[in-house]
Amino acid sequence: MTYIGFGIPPFPTFVKGGDAIFKKGSKHSKRIFSVFDLLYVQSGELYMTENGQPFTISEGQYLLLIPGFEHFGHKSCREDTRVYWTHFIMEDGFALHENGNENWSDVQVLDGDFVIPSKFYFKIPAFGECIHKDFVEKIFENLVSMNHQTPDFPLRQQIYFEELILQLQKESLQIPNAAEKVVEETLRFLRKHYQEDIKMVDFAKVLHFHPDYITRCMQKTMGVTPIQYLNQYRMEQAKKLMSTTDHKISSIAKEVGILDATYFTKIFKRIEGVAPLEYRKIVSRKK
Repeated sequence: MTYIGFGIPPFPTFVKGGDAIFKKGSKHSKRIFSVFDLLYVQSGELYMTENGQPFTISEGQYLLLIPGFEHFGHKSCREDTRVYWTHFIMEDGFALHENGNENWSDVQVLDGDFVIPSKFYFKIPAFGECIHKDFVEKIFENLVSMNHQTPDFPLRQQIYFEELILQLQKESLQIPNAAEKVVEETLRFLRKHYQEDIKMVDFAKVLHFHPDYITRCMQKTMGVTPIQYLNQYRMEQAKKLMSTTDHKISSIAKEVGILDATYFTKIFKRIEGVAPLEYRKIVSRKK
C-alpha cells in the first residue's frame, strides 16, 4: 500500500472539482498530470492503471493519482459509472510511504500553544474505501455545487476540500462508532426517500431509534439535524434539476418532496443565498 504523506499547515490547495459519468464501454484517457487527481466512484466500477499498477475502483472507493505518474483506463466500464474528481496541489511538497498512521497520536506531531500552531503529518492511502460513504459524498456534492456560483465560492470550496482531506485521513484510522453508524443509516434513508413527505417520527421508527437520539448523533457527527440535512440534500437535487431541465420551480419543488413552492423558495434562499429563479439565471449565464 502506498500512502501520500504531507505536513499541515498548510493544507493542500484545491484547484478544481466536478462529477462525470463514464458511459458503458468508455474508459479514462491516458495522461500525465502536474497536479493530484482524486477519483471517487459513486456507482459502478472504474478501471485505472497508474505507474504500471492496475486498480479496480468500486463504489465507495477512491484512487489518488500522483503528479508525474502516467495514468490511464486499462479497461472499458462494464456499466455507466459515476465519478467525483478533485484536482489539488501541495505547495510544500509530499512524500510517498509504505506504511500509514495507526492512530491520531501519529498524526499530530506538535501540540500548539498561544503563539505556535499545532502541526500534523497526514498519510492518506493512495487507494482506499470510505466507510462513511454518504458523508464523503455530501462533501463532494458541496464542492461540485459551487462551481457555477458567486465569486467567494472558491474560498468555500477550499474549506470543504480541507474537510474532505481530513475525512480521508480519519477513514484510514478508525472503526465507526455507534453514533456514526446511526448517522450512516439516517443519511441512507433520507437520500432514498427525500422525494416523499418525510417526518422525524417516520424514519425514527424505521431505524428503531428515538428521534432525539438520531438528532444528537447527527449534530455530533455532522453538525446538522436530520431535517437540516434533508433540506440541504433536497436543495442539491433541486439545483441539478434547475441547471439541466426547464421544469417550473413549482414542479421542481414537488420533485424534491416539497409541495409548497413558497416554502421551497424560502428554504432555497436561506441555504443558497439566492432565490431559485436567480440561481437558474446564474447557471444559464455560465453555460
